[in-house]
Amino acid sequence: MAAGVLVGALCAALLLIPPIRDLEETVGLRWLFNLRGPTKPPDSIVMVTMSHEAAANISLPRDPERFQRCEDLMVGPAPSTHVSLPPMPSRWPRCLHEQLVKKLTDAGARLIAFDVLFRQRPPLPGASGDLNAWQDEALATELAAASRVVIAQKLELIDGRETLADLSPPIGRAALGSAPFPIIPAQGRRVDRFVAFKESGEVTPTLPVIALQAYAFGVYPQFLELLSRHTNGAALLLPQTVDSLRANGELQATCLLIRQLFRNDRAFAHDALTNLLRATQPAEPAAIEELRALRSMYLGEGTRLLNFYGPAGTIPSTPYGQVLSASPDALASLVKNRAVFVGYAEGAQPEAIEHFATVFSKTDALDLSGMEIAATAFANLLQDNSIRELPFPYWLILAFAGGLLSTLACRALENRLALASMVIALGAYGGTSLYMFASHALWIPVVIPMFVATPAGVLSAFAWKYWKARRQRDQLRHAFTYFVPRKLVDALEQNAAQIGVARESIECGCVATDAVNFMALAETMTPDHLADLLHLYYEALFGGVAIHGGFVSDVVGDAMLAIWPHRAAVTHQHLLGALIEMRDAAQQFNERLAGNRLLTRFGVHWGSVTLTTVGAGAHYEYRAVGDTVNTAQRIQELNKTLGTRVLLTRPAIGNTDSEFLTRDLGHFLLRGKNLPVNVYELLNARANATQEQTDLCARFGPAIEALQNDRYPEALSRFRELQAAFPKDGPTAFYLGTLETGLTLLNGALRVG
Repeated sequence: MAAGVLVGALCAALLLIPPIRDLEETVGLRWLFNLRGPTKPPDSIVMVTMSHEAAANISLPRDPERFQRCEDLMVGPAPSTHVSLPPMPSRWPRCLHEQLVKKLTDAGARLIAFDVLFRQRPPLPGASGDLNAWQDEALATELAAASRVVIAQKLELIDGRETLADLSPPIGRAALGSAPFPIIPAQGRRVDRFVAFKESGEVTPTLPVIALQAYAFGVYPQFLELLSRHTNGAALLLPQTVDSLRANGELQATCLLIRQLFRNDRAFAHDALTNLLRATQPAEPAAIEELRALRSMYLGEGTRLLNFYGPAGTIPSTPYGQVLSASPDALASLVKNRAVFVGYAEGAQPEAIEHFATVFSKTDALDLSGMEIAATAFANLLQDNSIRELPFPYWLILAFAGGLLSTLACRALENRLALASMVIALGAYGGTSLYMFASHALWIPVVIPMFVATPAGVLSAFAWKYWKARRQRDQLRHAFTYFVPRKLVDALEQNAAQIGVARESIECGCVATDAVNFMALAETMTPDHLADLLHLYYEALFGGVAIHGGFVSDVVGDAMLAIWPHRAAVTHQHLLGALIEMRDAAQQFNERLAGNRLLTRFGVHWGSVTLTTVGAGAHYEYRAVGDTVNTAQRIQELNKTLGTRVLLTRPAIGNTDSEFLTRDLGHFLLRGKNLPVNVYELLNARANATQEQTDLCARFGPAIEALQNDRYPEALSRFRELQAAFPKDGPTAFYLGTLETGLTLLNGALRVG
């Protein structure tokens, strides 16, 4: 649980880092839009596009005066008497817009929104006066007559202060309202959001807001009635009729005041639509939807996420010239009862200006024009379907839950089942997110929960499993080393199938041990107590083996067989040092825990052995095989005859004479052997040898030399002197007794056993 909480907390913390949080918008939002695909925009919106192509398709007389008065306008290929419009729409004569507004008004357009900046222009002298002023007055007259046109303004920064750019005075007065539409490009010029109400700097509603309020003039009386009932007289500050609102040109201020009323009393605002419907019962479903749209527009956030309907051109559009040349009936079928947005939008090879990347943008496709983005924002407000973000605390909860649950699930389940469950969970989460996005315009984060938190949980769980399995394997490997050499464990780990054929021939020192009186001691103990005693006994012996480079090959009851592979020049030194250490450890164990009843004897030989697994079927044992093992065991048995503790052969001593004190005990023909073995006794390291041990070795040598050269009387005399000086020495007692009873040699060796 703690690991899952940690992973979840780290993933949630990532969302607090702005560049990582922005991935949800730059990547996740694009995925959701593209998986959802284009959707049908509302039928109530059309666009009239101004472009280079439209300019080339509209022509006016070459005469400047007639050109600026838009006389004899022609749509189609320009005759020799005419000239096409300038490519830049800002240079088009405004009398064209006068004609456009008249045609759209006559065709029944419900709203006309110009995404065109109507600045005041310098005088343009003509035969009858200032042509620019005449154009503005003519357009203003048509705007006032239409009483349904809103126009764009531009925000400018002057001396560090935001302000709205001045419009041509007659046009500004005649328009129903004017407002800016600031576009908020994010990374890479991509636009994801629009401003509905600008609430810092120059406080103002934006063009889509005043457009929707004008579009919904039909429900303004009901809307005003509701405000009057619940705002304690504040609604009296608003225009009381649509006509007064149109006449006073206060659309922008009216929108700001309504916004303030809604935000001052959010509880009222949430119940406003229900109260209004109960009080007025509007008959038309369209009216109900418009009231809902107004409520949501005034209550919502100032900046909102655009719900794009698709790539450029998804919202229906008609070229400017085609509208001017359309018949009344054809135009009515196109724009009647609809909101018409007029502005600049290229249909091919768009310039960078006034075109912006969106979630649907591709390298080989058009970007959206500013006018189409404004139309999209208006449509979102009208349908109340701008994208709503899941509140940020829920983002944190989802990221935390993704890390926590994936960690716990993958730790609890088998790997393949865990992966399958994660795939299903990711599919379910992604499908739910897409469904909520497509059906309810709700944006649930997908990048961090699906592609960071869940993989992090999976990887952390698998890492934990790997660590746990590795630790168990290492523990198992370590446990195996108590039974077989580490090298064999490594080999079996790589290929367990070779267990029956694994073998290695080495030169080594072979040590056989035996505990004296073990059987008698075992008769006095329960099996449990005996097992505990053996555990302590071997604990004392095994330490000396491992420390000095050997390994235990076999244990049977009270007997041990240890091997010292000859893999270094100092193997003999390690072997003899280990023998002394094991002898002393066994003696301390005997005195402390066994009541001096469990003496340990050691027999050592040096030679070649084969390390191999011995067995078949379901049972194998790893052990050393060879005559060296047998000889070491027979030498160990010789201790009983000679009364010694540690016996070894000359090859086992190697080149350690200067470091260890040993004495030659002669040649023996051991039980079951045909060749004599020269046996030595290891007494001590020379640095630790006592004077008694040194004197014993010095005097024992001449005695054994006399015996080996058949000088029996001299040998007998010397052994008697040794016994007098060292009455407890076992080899002296053995040889003295043998000489006194009659010495029997075979090929120069004494037969024993």
